[in-house]
Amino acid sequence: MKVEEFRKNIKAGSKVVADGQEFDVEQVVKFRFDDGNFYIKCFLSDGFVLADDSNDDFFVLVKEIKNDISEPFPESLEYDGKKFNFLFEAHAVAEETEGKEIFKFGEGERFWDYESEDGSYLSLGIHDQTGERQDFYGKTIEEVEVV
Repeated sequence: MKVEEFRKNIKAGSKVVADGQEFDVEQVVKFRFDDGNFYIKCFLSDGFVLADDSNDDFFVLVKEIKNDISEPFPESLEYDGKKFNFLFEAHAVAEETEGKEIFKFGEGERFWDYESEDGSYLSLGIHDQTGERQDFYGKTIEEVEVV
């Protein structure tokens, strides 16, 4: 399923199959970037997060991590024995929320995303309201199925 179809079908309470695993969707959040574009971020069972990228039509499946990487974040870094290259920095605000209240309407996050050559994905984030770090590690995937 491509991002456009995913966005039409995803709902809190549904199930998704991503990377061969089935997850319950606990919350769906529509985040609006400062430039006006948006992305969908789903908080899943077992602590996983699924986010879409409509520009390149792929998904990121990640899980929250703790690490010692500190600001200012570098252009490249090593994590889990892999070299990651900086992709972009962005800021977004929760414009719509559905399901369990994990991320609240109106809350924002700033994040710095990185990718390794093998498709591993690292997102270093800071929650606007609390100032807390919210870092995620996982990988990019091409297909997600809403079941």
